[in-house]
Amino acid sequence: MAWHLPALLTTTHSDLRRRKVSPITRSHCQPAACHNLTSLPVNATCSLCALLSNPYEMEDGIILHRTSECRILLYPDLTVVKIGRRVTPDEPAALELAAELGLPVPQVHKAGTGSVDGEAYIRMDYVQGERLDSVWPSMTEEEKVGICGQLRGILTNMRSLPWRTALIGSCLGRAARDCRQYTDYSDGPYGDEETFNTSFYFDLVKTIPVPIRAALYQQLRNDHRIVFSHGDLAQHNILVKEGQITGLLDWEYSGWYPEHWDYIKFFERPCKYRDWKDRAKEIFPQCYDSELAYHQAILRWQRP
Repeated sequence: MAWHLPALLTTTHSDLRRRKVSPITRSHCQPAACHNLTSLPVNATCSLCALLSNPYEMEDGIILHRTSECRILLYPDLTVVKIGRRVTPDEPAALELAAELGLPVPQVHKAGTGSVDGEAYIRMDYVQGERLDSVWPSMTEEEKVGICGQLRGILTNMRSLPWRTALIGSCLGRAARDCRQYTDYSDGPYGDEETFNTSFYFDLVKTIPVPIRAALYQQLRNDHRIVFSHGDLAQHNILVKEGQITGLLDWEYSGWYPEHWDYIKFFERPCKYRDWKDRAKEIFPQCYDSELAYHQAILRWQRP
């Protein structure tokens, strides 16, 4: 889930007000008590309350993206609020860790829980740029090589960070998360790769024949390094401007995972352009051919 809207960089506060569906008054909420967004203007806080009851009733914000589990709002001060059940405290922690490394990520201003059960929010900077999947076809070979090289540098930087939590899972030492074919799967965290493999990754359907299960299990390794991983490296999560990566977005699946995790998940992410995945060796500091091969077989039997 990526968001960008270059045209809004020239949008004025009054322009946003003209786009509202209906006026929202201060009576809709008590700012400090409702979402604890004390650093947002009062009217922005009220807009957030309105969003929770009706996602199309906003005073100062406009929707950049909306699903049943997450909404993303842009405000006139060029900050973004991401809110919904899909948002967890783990994502801002990952963004802050990425910022420590100097990676191109939005600055987090505030995060917490919303007024609806199970919902959380992140308020962060808006990032200028265009989605890589929207500009990739028009890029020159030199520009594509440059983007791949920049991403390789980002991954090298991430993988150089010492493992901080001693757990395989989120940056806060919480559950591991995996974006599978139909569901977001979460469990753990895990103290070692063997437990991660048997309890989380090697999560196969009951109908798998025993010989296939045994053959696949024999391929698993339990001795990989555990590194800071993004978990959702896809073109739609990368923003670029003038040949530079300006934003790496959507860190909800990030955390501390075995070193091959980003590589094997890279080939699962949807992409319209074959040459993107053909450039994996340009993007990743290290390739994991054996792990990729058995992962493709595991996908045939893994619970979706």
